Amino acid sequence: MGLQHTSVPRWPTADPGVDRTGRTYAVMSFGTAGATMATGWRSALCDLGRPVWTWHGESVDGDALALLRGQIDDATVGWRLMLAGPQSDVLRAHAEALRCGVLESEITVVVTEDARRRVWCAHCGSTTLAEAALGDVISCAGCGCSLFVYHHVSRLSASHLGFMVDAEERP
Repeated sequence: MGLQHTSVPRWPTADPGVDRTGRTYAVMSFGTAGATMATGWRSALCDLGRPVWTWHGESVDGDALALLRGQIDDATVGWRLMLAGPQSDVLRAHAEALRCGVLESEITVVVTEDARRRVWCAHCGSTTLAEAALGDVISCAGCGCSLFVYHHVSRLSASHLGFMVDAEERP
């Protein structure tokens, strides 16, 4: 099974423009490039006269996800979510939105870089944030295993699958 059969999202890296079908918007951005993208979106939405809530941070954390949940709780018909930033951050916010019931069609995503990945260890259940490409080997932060970064992403746990690279060679 090769990369043609992968669950890794192929999100745009350039601005797809604003989804004009929404009535209200939440815009979250991460990092400098994400902030630049979000500023353009906010300006376009304000020009359309649409209410827009914005939040920016260097990376996603529990507080950011709590704010996102609050926006989702208050959402009404026509609400749209726009996310911009590094894949590791956007994927976490996207996963949180899906868990809270947001539909894929209500989310716009732009990835500004994809060097950092969250890798879930199939052996101990830990998640490691690492600069790694698909197919690289990283060390698990939980158990220390050498993990192969597989081309499978869980959109609900916001992480790539990692499994012990030398499992067959171990006794």
